[in-house]
Amino acid sequence: MNELQQGLLNEFVAVSISTKEDFDKVINFLSINNCFLSNGEPVIKLPYPGNQPITILMQNKIVYWQTASQTIDPRYKVVNTIEFFRPADEEKVIEAKAEIINEQVNIDEKHLSLEVQKRPANEAIVSNIDDIVKLIPAIKAKAGVVVDESNYKDFVKKGEGMVPLYRSYAKNLDAERKALEKAYKEPLEEFKKKVGSVVNALNETADTVAENVDVYVKKQKDALRKEYQTAIDQLKKALISKGMLSQEYADQFVFDEKWLNTSTSKKKFKEQVEAQFNSLMEKEKNYKLNLEMVEKTITNACHIANVDEKLISREKYQSLLKTEGLPKVTEMITDEVDNIKKQSQAVAKQKEVELQHQKEEFEKKQKEVELQHQKELEQARKQAIHSAGEATQPKYTPVKRGDETIANVNDKYVVTEIKQTPPKFEGQKWKRTFEFEGDLAALQMLNRYMDVIRSINPTFSFGEVKLTEKELSDPQTGVINKYNVKEVN
Repeated sequence: MNELQQGLLNEFVAVSISTKEDFDKVINFLSINNCFLSNGEPVIKLPYPGNQPITILMQNKIVYWQTASQTIDPRYKVVNTIEFFRPADEEKVIEAKAEIINEQVNIDEKHLSLEVQKRPANEAIVSNIDDIVKLIPAIKAKAGVVVDESNYKDFVKKGEGMVPLYRSYAKNLDAERKALEKAYKEPLEEFKKKVGSVVNALNETADTVAENVDVYVKKQKDALRKEYQTAIDQLKKALISKGMLSQEYADQFVFDEKWLNTSTSKKKFKEQVEAQFNSLMEKEKNYKLNLEMVEKTITNACHIANVDEKLISREKYQSLLKTEGLPKVTEMITDEVDNIKKQSQAVAKQKEVELQHQKEEFEKKQKEVELQHQKELEQARKQAIHSAGEATQPKYTPVKRGDETIANVNDKYVVTEIKQTPPKFEGQKWKRTFEFEGDLAALQMLNRYMDVIRSINPTFSFGEVKLTEKELSDPQTGVINKYNVKEVN
């Protein structure tokens, strides 16, 4: 830990933040050092405020941030993240081992600097070419001569005419140019070959040494990787054995190849390994808390909606928790419970409608059966009266309840239908309490009717309810109170 990092913890250094990456690095450092927010939560819970420059600092052991535009206490030294995370120790560089070869000459810049005694590019070729160039206007002017019958042969005459002479001049000049070019080119090509051979030797030697360095560095990195991996495995095993981290989350640890670079010290490696394991432990802790919250959400939502918890798949939402997050999962749970509730209500309402419809249909059919029975009963009565003679048979008067005839009576007898329980209501019983009032004849007739019903229907029973006055004393005060108690004979 460098002085600036200690200064942040000791509340006299503030860190300027401009990116989320820098924000996460500083918060991770504070989390490793067990810092907290004003509400008592770990500093890792501090949300990133968005893409705006801020300053992170501590005051009274509390971590907070303020915008970069806000005035900061002068006791704080404001630094950027590069300064804040600068290593305290000088970085060590892995040096490659090289064999020293005894040579008679030194391979250095002095001995490998090319020296050329005469360079054509820097020195003009001594000739009369400039004088010859001055003749070009005069040469071109000759192209305007008049060719006619009298002179055309003179222009092409061998050895004397303008055309062969000019062609000969041109040929000779070009031959001299070629000879001069060859005189320069041949030593230049030889020169290029020699320079090229030295360049190739230098590059080949550099490549070979570079490969040897790579082999050595790889060997060093392999040894360092083994050392670091052993340390990581030991720490991982210790955390698992102490119950601080599960195997599942321990296996999420990622080996950072940057740890093998010479720019990373062992101290920095240790700090980053511990930081990553702390992050994994925090991640697992949060996941377990979220699992508990999912369980509570399912239980509470089902209880409030009066929905069976068995209808909700806990495994599904535990799996979704890793990808969707707690807020989304809780929303999905409540939505599913609401849908189940609505479906249950719809089914119950449908059943209620179906039962009402069945009841109406049954009552309708029952009325039809009763009406048909009354018709048949009336017809049979009429036939009986007709066969026996109206003079010898008592005359009956129908007693109706609405449109339904419930009995036929005369001055001596009551004739009524014996009802049968519909198959749908077989096995069910109903209990009713009635209070009757009338003269002795009415009560005697009622008693007879109930005895008749009991004799023909074994499910029917009745008893007389009497009010009996009882006296009870209060065990604490001894006061006697009177109560009316119902008794069934």
